[in-house]
Amino acid sequence: MKKIFALMSVLIFAAAVFAYAVSDVKPELRPAQKLMQARAAWLSEISKNLGSSNFEAIVNDAKELSAQTKKVGDNHPNPLGKELTLAVSSLAMEVSSAAVKKDSETIKTKLGEIKGKCGECHAKIRDKK
Repeated sequence: MKKIFALMSVLIFAAAVFAYAVSDVKPELRPAQKLMQARAAWLSEISKNLGSSNFEAIVNDAKELSAQTKKVGDNHPNPLGKELTLAVSSLAMEVSSAAVKKDSETIKTKLGEIKGKCGECHAKIRDKK
């Protein structure tokens, strides 16, 4: 009898865990959220690679960030959003150029400027709603 009770308890617990796991589905991200997460990932990788002096990876990540923001910025419907997005693109190209020269200080400065543009966009566009 104790074995049956223990087995039933385990089965009920397992069923509850699986039911909860299935219901914990996250909603699909909007396209803008996907773009922002990609940008945040590139910035994170650039910072990480700067710490390990992996300038080749910084060049690649900065070029990808620049290309994505240029493409999005060229078609951005909001004039302020367009300006800020294209500014990030330009700054990312400067990061790439500095990485080719292995100029850590310029990379740090430009990363700070990029993060400032991100913060400005969030304050004036995203969080304004």
